Amino acid sequence: MLLFAGDPHGSYEHLFPFLQQQEEQIALIILGDLQLSDCSILEKLSQYCELWFIHGNHDSKTVAAFQALWGTEWKTRNLHGRVVEIQGVKIAGLGGVFRGQIWMPPNKPLFFDPIHFCQYCPQDRIWQGGLPLRHRTSIFLSDIEQLEQQQADILICHEAPKPHPSGFQVINTLAEKMGIKKIFHGHHHENFDYSPFANRTCYQIFNIGFRSLATIEGQYLLQGVDDR
Repeated sequence: MLLFAGDPHGSYEHLFPFLQQQEEQIALIILGDLQLSDCSILEKLSQYCELWFIHGNHDSKTVAAFQALWGTEWKTRNLHGRVVEIQGVKIAGLGGVFRGQIWMPPNKPLFFDPIHFCQYCPQDRIWQGGLPLRHRTSIFLSDIEQLEQQQADILICHEAPKPHPSGFQVINTLAEKMGIKKIFHGHHHENFDYSPFANRTCYQIFNIGFRSLATIEGQYLLQGVDDR
């Protein structure tokens, strides 16, 4: 069983009742903004499921959040920039967000890839020999080009495609090139309903909102409300 979890933002207790009551093997895919301080909760979740994720913008807000995902063995479970077959389904990952300092579609990108950005970045902003911490979760054109040469069944991303009011057509174009059948995304906490626009695309789109959980059919098992 494939389950898709919306932005946890550091809280995971809502997931355990669903993971513990299922008799079949579960693959849980988190759609960004894990916002961790360490990896202990990932270890706990992995007792009940096969765990995968992409990163969101909050996953480079602190050094601890970044190190939990990229500084440990859990970095192998990040689907960003690749296609992995999970329970017989080919899933492609696009983590992170668009930022104006690098690329804000539909405008042309200012920098093609991290190396290009670092060539023009002031040395006092270089972090651990590369991108500034903030931009470790920024999307570059090279990320898109790396994926569009591949084929997959599902695209998971943190940013939204169109017709979401804050979505990006470049994600739709990527989905079409990859032969995607479904898009699952996080970032926007309101569980945006794409059903009125279903005839606009040859694939389905699902916004799995704040601390929400859904099946591969887009059926919600839990819809969270961001009342922080």
